[in-house]
Amino acid sequence: MVRLNPAEQIEQSYDLALMAIADYLTKEHDTATIIHRLIRIFDRDSLRDAITELLVDARVHPRAR
Repeated sequence: MVRLNPAEQIEQSYDLALMAIADYLTKEHDTATIIHRLIRIFDRDSLRDAITELLVDARVHPRAR
């Protein structure tokens, strides 16, 4: 399995969430199923770790404005 960097992990979760919402909007799945999918997507330790890593990196190494 390929190890994604934090930005890629966040982007992947975003893409999965958009696909879940698209399934709901096209009536492929009911509301409860979509809510459970979104919770599974956003309730991942790896996603929280990726967001934390990016936030810490931005705080430690701020970009010049």
